[in-house]
Amino acid sequence: MDCHGSHATQKGSAPDAKSNKLHIAETCSKCHDKIAKEYAGSVHGAALAAGNLDAAACTDCHGEHDILKRDDPRSRVAARNLSSQTCSPCHGSISLSSKYGLASDRFKTFTDSYHGLALTGGSLAVANCASCHGSHGIRRSSDPASTVNKANLAATCGKCHPGANERFSVGAVHASETAPAEQPILYWLSFGYIALIVLIIGGMLLHNALDFVKKARRKLKIRYGELPEERAGCEVYPRMSLNERWQHGALVASFFALVITGFMLRFPDAWWVKGIRLLSDRAFNLRSLIHRVAAVVMVLAGVYHACYCAFTGRGRGLVRDLFPKLKDLKDPIAYVKYNLGLAKVKPKFGRFSYIEKSEYWALVWGTFIMAATGVIMWFNDFFLGLVTKLGYDIARTIHYYEAWLATLAILVWHLYFVIFNPDAYPVNLAFWKGTLTEAEMLEDHPLELEEIKRRKG
Repeated sequence: MDCHGSHATQKGSAPDAKSNKLHIAETCSKCHDKIAKEYAGSVHGAALAAGNLDAAACTDCHGEHDILKRDDPRSRVAARNLSSQTCSPCHGSISLSSKYGLASDRFKTFTDSYHGLALTGGSLAVANCASCHGSHGIRRSSDPASTVNKANLAATCGKCHPGANERFSVGAVHASETAPAEQPILYWLSFGYIALIVLIIGGMLLHNALDFVKKARRKLKIRYGELPEERAGCEVYPRMSLNERWQHGALVASFFALVITGFMLRFPDAWWVKGIRLLSDRAFNLRSLIHRVAAVVMVLAGVYHACYCAFTGRGRGLVRDLFPKLKDLKDPIAYVKYNLGLAKVKPKFGRFSYIEKSEYWALVWGTFIMAATGVIMWFNDFFLGLVTKLGYDIARTIHYYEAWLATLAILVWHLYFVIFNPDAYPVNLAFWKGTLTEAEMLEDHPLELEEIKRRKG
C-alpha cells in the first residue's frame, strides 16, 4: 500500500502509477524525504524529471521488492557490490555511452585502478564509485557542487587520504594506459615497456632455444656413443660462500613473495588467486602485509650486499669480476654463432660470463626502480601531495611493467641456466652447496678453472 497505493493500484507502466519510473522518487520520498530531495538535485534526478527514462531511479540501484540494507553483503549497494552490480550496467554500457556522449571506459578504468583491483580482491576498506561521486546527490564533474569537481577533489580525496592537497587533482582520476589523447605519457610509457619486454624476453627465448638444442644434441650423441664423454677430475671448487648463499636465499624468498602477492592484486580474478583467497577472509590484508615485508627484506638484502661488496675483500672481488668488459660484448655474438654451427669453437668464460653479468646488473637496476616506485605507492598520502596524481600513475605503470620484466627474465633466463639447461638439469646446486664440480667448471667457467690451477702451480 505504501508503494503501490490501496484501491487505485495500477501497473507500473501506467502514467499515473505510483510505481511508474517517473514517480518512483516521489513515492520513496514519503519515507526517505531527505534523500529524495538530494536525489532531485542530482544529474540522475534532473534527467528523470525531464522525462529521460534512461536515467537511474531509486529502484535501478536498490532494486524493487528485494531491497536490502547496504551493510548486507547481498545488497546491490553494499560496498563490495556497488560498483560492479549497480554502477557498471549503465556506465559500462557502450550503447548508453554513445547515446549520451559519455566515456564508455569509466568502469574499466576504475576496475584497473588500485581501488578497483583491491575491491575485486576482497578489500572492504577501499573506495568504490560512491566514495568519490556520492550516492544520491551525484553531479557532473563540471558542476561546482560536484564532489569530483577539480576544485573539490582535495576535500573528497581527503576523506580517505589525510592531508590531501590540490596536487591530488593533477592528472586523470580515471587514468588509462590505452588512451593516448587523455594520458599520452602513460600510453607511451606502457607502449615502450611492452616493446622492451617483447624485445628483451624474445631475445632471451631465442638465445636459450639455440643453446638448448645445441646442448641436447650433444648430450644425445654422447649417450649413443657418437661423441666421447669428456673426462674431468673429482675435485670441487668454491662458487658461493655461506654468506653469499644466505644473501641469495633472502633474495629468492623475497622475490617470489613479491611476485605472488603483487600479481594477486593485479589479477584478483585469476584462478590461482581465487584459490588463495578461499584460504582466509583476511587474504587481501595478508597479501598487502606480506608484499611490504618482502619488499623491506629485498631492500635490506640489497643494502647488506652493497656493504658486503664495499667492505670485504671477497665482495670487492665479486664486483670486479662482475664488472662489464669489452669481451662481454663479443661473447654473445660468438656464442650464438657457435650454437648456430657457424663457429666450431665455443667461447671461453671466466668466473662470470655475460649471462651472469647481465642478470646481476639488471637486478641492481630493477631493485632501485621497484623500490623507488614502490615507496611512492606505499606512502601514497605523502607522495600524491608531492608528485601529483599523474606522478603516482607514472610510478604505478613503471612498477607494473618492471615487475613483468623481472619475472619473465627470472623465468626465461635465470631458471633456464640453473634448471632447464641440459648441462644443469635437474638443478645446479651451487646455491645450496656453494661448490661446482670440475666438469661444471670446464663447461661454464674454463678460464676461471685455468686461473685456479695456474695459481696452484
